[in-house]
Amino acid sequence: METINLTIPNMKSPHCQMTVTSTVKAIGGSVKSVSPTKAEIELNNGLTKDAVIQAIQKAGYNVINGTL
Repeated sequence: METINLTIPNMKSPHCQMTVTSTVKAIGGSVKSVSPTKAEIELNNGLTKDAVIQAIQKAGYNVINGTL
């Protein structure tokens, strides 16, 4: 399993954090931690970093970087 750290600048409120968490879970990922503008996500079952970023962007949030 890989873990990625994403910077999501417009994810500031608890509601936004919950939306991103739900989005990641819906595509099979696990959120290890989330805080304003940051998320640590575990890639499960062949899930890719690109798939996670695309899902978060589709939910309306910008992702400015992602590191493994």
